[in-house]
Amino acid sequence: MFSQKLKLMLAPKAWGALRATVRISSLEGRVPLDQGPLIFAGLHRDMIASILFMQKAQPWLLVSGSDDGAILVRALSHDSYHFITGATGENGGRALVKLRQTLEAGRHIGLAVDGPKGPFGVIHSGVFTLAKLTGATIVPLLPEVKPAMVFSTWDRTVAPLLFSKIKMQVGPLMNISSEASDDDIDVIRQKLHSFLQPKAGQ
Repeated sequence: MFSQKLKLMLAPKAWGALRATVRISSLEGRVPLDQGPLIFAGLHRDMIASILFMQKAQPWLLVSGSDDGAILVRALSHDSYHFITGATGENGGRALVKLRQTLEAGRHIGLAVDGPKGPFGVIHSGVFTLAKLTGATIVPLLPEVKPAMVFSTWDRTVAPLLFSKIKMQVGPLMNISSEASDDDIDVIRQKLHSFLQPKAGQ
């Protein structure tokens, strides 16, 4: 209990120090913030770097109801982020409804597409359901972070260190028609999966 309280207390200062010292650049692709709601999509392992990159978009982030989720909310509480608690997988109906409402209101969202519990790199259906229902554009994100710590967790979390450099690869923008078939969505799933796989050395 003490450990969790200590983490909650220190989280905002740690995040502030990280945000103030990292340097972020975009290697390719443009993020069209002025052309309708976006679904920023990345792997859970890249969550920290992706959140730093997304700040200008003032996105709504899907976070779990776990202790780690509470720490993330606490860390970002003074920045331009908003939060929806839940998941897009099993028992994630309420979260999906809220995410859909957020997109239909013209706001951007951020999802860890293999979260909150994995398996690592397996893309759940929620991101495609939301894109099909709302017409929102999927924006794939794959960061390269140096230097960084890689944790021995299910998602192999990559944590930028102070003064890290983040090179963000913005993947091909993806749209799903409201008339898209399951086969159409599977093609997009494969493209997203292929893009999000960490490259050699990452």
